[in-house]
Amino acid sequence: MYIHIPFCRQKCTYCDFPSYQGLEDYFDVYAYALRQEIESSQSLLGTEPFDTIYFGGGTPTELPIKELSRILETVYKHYTINSDVEITIEANPGEVDAQYLRHLYELGINRISFGVQTFRDDHLRVLHRTHTAKMAQQSVLDAYEVGFRNISIDQIYGLPRQTLEDISYNLEVIQSLPINHISIYGLQVEPSTLLHRQVMDHSVILPSEDICEQMYDYLLEGLEKQMFDRYEIASFGKDGAFSRHNIKYWHGADYIGFGAGAHSFVGNRRFQNTPYVVPYIHKIEMGESPCIEEEIITSPRAYEDFCFLALRTKWGLVPSLFESRFNLDFHNIYGSVIADLIRKQLLVYEDDAYRLTKEGAKHGNYVFSQFLTS
Repeated sequence: MYIHIPFCRQKCTYCDFPSYQGLEDYFDVYAYALRQEIESSQSLLGTEPFDTIYFGGGTPTELPIKELSRILETVYKHYTINSDVEITIEANPGEVDAQYLRHLYELGINRISFGVQTFRDDHLRVLHRTHTAKMAQQSVLDAYEVGFRNISIDQIYGLPRQTLEDISYNLEVIQSLPINHISIYGLQVEPSTLLHRQVMDHSVILPSEDICEQMYDYLLEGLEKQMFDRYEIASFGKDGAFSRHNIKYWHGADYIGFGAGAHSFVGNRRFQNTPYVVPYIHKIEMGESPCIEEEIITSPRAYEDFCFLALRTKWGLVPSLFESRFNLDFHNIYGSVIADLIRKQLLVYEDDAYRLTKEGAKHGNYVFSQFLTS
């Protein structure tokens, strides 16, 4: 289950997600509409129990604790939730104090993901992040102190004027903190963002592709030395601290999303809510569905999605699972593609599964494109 809270204290330069600043007056009414959607959708997945709940954004911790508590109460009232449920919440460092974090933990939220991005203040300012490096470190320590034992952070490489020395420094800070999960992302310049305009007018200079590739390799090597296990292209966990929620996405499981801009996937249907806060609230108040887009996933799209998602993970693409799901011979469809990728040393076959090599992971988009059948 995914629950979207679209509010932010400040929009980051690179962000193109459905998130909005300056809408504090809508916090209460949005939370109420969200609870109504949760109540009215309980028949969508039947009585299937949930074992992961994920509060994403935006910044979910912009909501007061009382509103988060009411949302979780509604979830537990209308759905079957496993006793060992993983409940994750995204948070911005520096915007949550120890008392707020303690309240989150007391609500039963047992996993927290901080949008740190970097431990260099000059880079944080360029990205329009609201926290400093010191705040980020303190937030992680506070979370651990109040009881969180599953703490994740995001890191972005390829930032304006970032160097390998900066990456090395970030790795040193990571090693000093009680973090057991990291997601790393190359900076993406999306057309609708402030960062895109800055790049276009040359007010921001990005590292070259060669430097970014070196940063990527440096991060992989550094995290491996710290005993982080890479279980997905961009995700690393220590001592098995993998995101159970995200693993469900990559394994093609059904999921339901609530809130403005949330996506759901049930059976062979994928649908999306309106990303805009006021229209979302209005539709819920009128007793209407907030869904604005629905897609029926049929073959060959379903085959492609299965292959893409499986190859992202350490468990790889298992032909027997493909065949049991689709009642088709995997190699009849993809045999020549597989042979070509193995020849190029982008895939390897081991333990009954095809997996990306290190080089294959670098060129994941190319590998995935080879599985397109049209």
